[in-house]
Amino acid sequence: MSSSGQHVLAVVRRQILSGARAPGEKISEVAVAGELAVSRTPARTALAALEAEGLIEKRKGRGYTVRSISQSDVANAIAVKAALESLAAKTLAERGLDGETDAALCRSIAVTQAMLEGDAPVTEHFETYHEANVLFHETIMRACGNDLIAHAFERIAMLPFAALGALSFEATDPRRERMRLTVGHSQHVIILDALRKRDAGRAEAMMREHSHATMNYGELFSRDLGRAE
Repeated sequence: MSSSGQHVLAVVRRQILSGARAPGEKISEVAVAGELAVSRTPARTALAALEAEGLIEKRKGRGYTVRSISQSDVANAIAVKAALESLAAKTLAERGLDGETDAALCRSIAVTQAMLEGDAPVTEHFETYHEANVLFHETIMRACGNDLIAHAFERIAMLPFAALGALSFEATDPRRERMRLTVGHSQHVIILDALRKRDAGRAEAMMREHSHATMNYGELFSRDLGRAE
């Protein structure tokens, strides 16, 4: 998927899960392309991915309809994902990193660090960030040494926000989103350090926190923290 497609996917995913696009609302590639100032190709690709996630469904005519997805459905999917990812990180820390796994995680972190240290808008390199993020998460899942964890994950992989490395993006506030992505990158650094030190408890706890970041941090970073809830 192109960088434009990844950006569209992340933005529309966030809109649906935040309620900005209501259940039953019609959505089409033409409208999405116009709204996000992209061509129809990345809009089409992104909508196909959202259909696969179960967030939208194909209409009898052209276009799609936003499905009714409850916050509890999303929370449940993320909770299961977090449990599996944190178990994979714990298991890998106990097993120890080999050179190939360490190198792959380092490559991922180097890419996201370079992007975040640059001056270019986040949207221009979103595909690069996304690919590096997926590499980090898939490497840990693949290298943990317990095939049953990956097998269990495959059963939920197509649920909303369950895919390894899935991201969302708030197009109206790219500065805040850069901050949120920077936190995610920093958590990767901490997870790698824990894995190298074979600190299974720390690796497990940080991965569990990190797995909840896509939704929870989106809400946290948009909240007025000076006001009590």
